[in-house]
Formats: sequence, C-alpha cells, structure tokens
Amino acid sequence: MTEPKLHHYVPQFYLKHFLDVKKQLWVYDKGTDKVFKTTPGNIAAEKQFYRLPDFVVGENDPLSIEKNLSRLEAKASGIIARIISEVATLAPMEKVTVSDEERIVLSEFLATQHFRTLELRDLMLYLIEDAGLIEDELDSEKKKAVHFGILSDSGFLEEFAESINKAIWIFANNNSGTPFITSDHPICVKSSNSKRWLKGIGALNDGSYIVFPISPTLILYCKEFNFWSNLQNFDLKISPVTLTSGMVHHENCGQAFMASRFLISCNSDFQEVRDFIPSIGTDTYAPEGFADSEEVKRTAFFNSKRRGSAK
Repeated sequence: MTEPKLHHYVPQFYLKHFLDVKKQLWVYDKGTDKVFKTTPGNIAAEKQFYRLPDFVVGENDPLSIEKNLSRLEAKASGIIARIISEVATLAPMEKVTVSDEERIVLSEFLATQHFRTLELRDLMLYLIEDAGLIEDELDSEKKKAVHFGILSDSGFLEEFAESINKAIWIFANNNSGTPFITSDHPICVKSSNSKRWLKGIGALNDGSYIVFPISPTLILYCKEFNFWSNLQNFDLKISPVTLTSGMVHHENCGQAFMASRFLISCNSDFQEVRDFIPSIGTDTYAPEGFADSEEVKRTAFFNSKRRGSAK
C-alpha cells in the first residue's frame, strides 16, 4: 500500500466543517495578502511532515506518528460531528451529551492539535534556541527530531490535555451573521482577563482558556478550572450569551494571531482580520501594563524571524 506523503497538521475532517455551499474553503494567506479557494486536502499540510527522520527511526515505523494521529482523528471526528448536530437542537443552558470517555478523547485531540502544527514546531524551536539549548538554523530533519522529542519526552502534551479535561467546557452558538474562521493553528489560548492571546507550550493556568471554533456557527471555550470555578454549573452547556459580530471578530483575531500563514473560512471576507494582522507584535491593542512589554517584543521578534525564514 502506498504510504501517504502529504501530512495534514490540521485534519481534513475538521476543515470540512468550514466548507462553503460549493464544498470549497476560502483561504487568506498572511504572507502574500491573497485570498484563494481550495479544498481540505490541499491546505495546512506538508510533505512528510510527521515522518520520523532516518537517524532516529531505528526499529520504529517511520510513519508511526502520522498513524497515531490518524487513529486519534478517527475517534474525535465522530464525536465532533455529533456535537455539531446536537447543539443545533439545544437552547441556552441545555447540556451537550459528552461522556467521560469522549471528554478524554477530545481533550487529547485538542492538546495534540495545539502541539502538532507548524506554528508550534517553530515556536518550540524558537524558545529552546532563545534559551541556548540548541544551535540556530537546524535543517528540517533535525527540527523534526527536536519537535518529536519534546512531544514524546517532555510531558507538555499530557499536562495540556489533563488541564483541558479538568477545565469548564462551554459551547457558544453564533447567530450573528459573521462566521467564525479557523486557521492552520486552530487552538487559541486567551488570558483570564480575555484581553491577550497567548503563545506558549504550558498547560492552562491562572485562568487561561482555550478558544476553539468548531464550525462557522459554533465555538468551544475550555476555561481553567481553579480560576473559573464559579462557572462550573455551565460545564458542557450552551452559553446564554448572545454573540455579536464584534465578539465573533475578536475570536477571529485570535486565529489571525496564532496562524502560521493561512486563515480559513466559509466565505471570502477577511477584511477585519486583515486590518488586525499588522498590529500583531506591536502594543496597538496591548492592555494597560503590557505596552512595550517583553511579551510584545518576543512576539514581534518571533514573527520577524518567521518572515525571514519563509523567504
């Protein structure tokens, strides 16, 4: 059997929830400022992205990571499809059916989705280079080895999944007329005050929470339990908050912040996120106390380094 050569770091089953009526995706390329149409099979993927480098394969299957991801996707896809269907029938504060076993699967899926992308590979390499732990300018195979080594040995992925499982899960319907968009890194993390998007590899803590668009009309918030414990009666329920176009735009800006390159939608209107993108890595929208902060400077440097390496 021919082995798959194009490895998707955002699953096709997930992207299919963002298709337009003609079964196509609309994509905005941050690097070229262009909008184009494509299909789920042709976006958020690279050749042999998960293939183990020859110098670390040993007795292992070189495609073991890709196969493990496929098995996890198979479990998660049916659960997510059922949730989308069920939520369409529920009113605010009604509970979504998610068993304990399904919650574990989805927690693993969300954590893995966060760590499996090109964005997180580049971010992890940037962080350990900045700490002086590895040399700069590794070739692609060595970058893979570092990425896979961190995921298999550091415990970051497992800790992140556990923090998601323990979080308070709130689903929110979007009837604003402005669709949620997704990206080539769909897992966004927001600070407890909801004013900052966070890039990092740590588990949810101090009130940080996940923002994950499931479809153009549905989003999931996973709120770190200790800080948000007063919301525990909302766990697995439909939010009573009526989302406005402005609120949807704010969540879409999170996708623009986290995306390596591609923003993905069911329509061609990306103007609001296009307007937001130049502010990333600046203090334009920084809350009080964060203007000119190290966090802003590090984001700006990471983004400039990425643009340089993409040339």
